[in-house]
Amino acid sequence: MTRREWRHKVLPECRGKAQEAVAQLRALGIQVELRRGDWLVFDLEETEIDQRAVQMLDRVWPRWEECVSE
Repeated sequence: MTRREWRHKVLPECRGKAQEAVAQLRALGIQVELRRGDWLVFDLEETEIDQRAVQMLDRVWPRWEECVSE
């Protein structure tokens, strides 16, 4: 399977929440990072990467959609 990236820009006022979510997901073994402090990036081997990334974020960061832009 091919590795793909899923990325969204985090709004400045939400960086702390994003850092906490990344720490929780990494503790679960998920490859995710906050690049340059404002890009939330998942690196997954998934064909349904959008759905998978959303499911993982929903688990650790309720209402995350309000804190990211495309």
